[in-house]
Amino acid sequence: MMKRTLLLILGVAFFTLGCAEKVAKQVDANEFEALMADDASVQIIDVRTPDEYAQGFIKNSTLMNFNDPGFKSQLEGLNKNKAVAVYCHSGARSNQAFEMMKEMGFKKIYELQGGIVAWQEGNKQVQK
Repeated sequence: MMKRTLLLILGVAFFTLGCAEKVAKQVDANEFEALMADDASVQIIDVRTPDEYAQGFIKNSTLMNFNDPGFKSQLEGLNKNKAVAVYCHSGARSNQAFEMMKEMGFKKIYELQGGIVAWQEGNKQVQK
């Protein structure tokens, strides 16, 4: 009886841990901003080119040029268990990166719909 109870507990724990909630969501500028405010450990990834990045970027973001041949290996360097917030200019490249990260097993991914264009249209600040 004791063994069966222990196995049941271990099985439930394994199932619960193995089925950790995954989040893959496209969000607007307000939700993107709130996510960054609520979770200081979020990994903010800008997938534009270096020239685009130099024109202005979202605070605390890291540039990972989507067009770089080593882009996927750069993504591999991120912590898949921490939230990732990704954006580009208008949403096309970040959407591709979003889909790529889902396939790679990232647990929490948020994509800024409309990219930095939508961010600026929402009167959100950019850094230079």
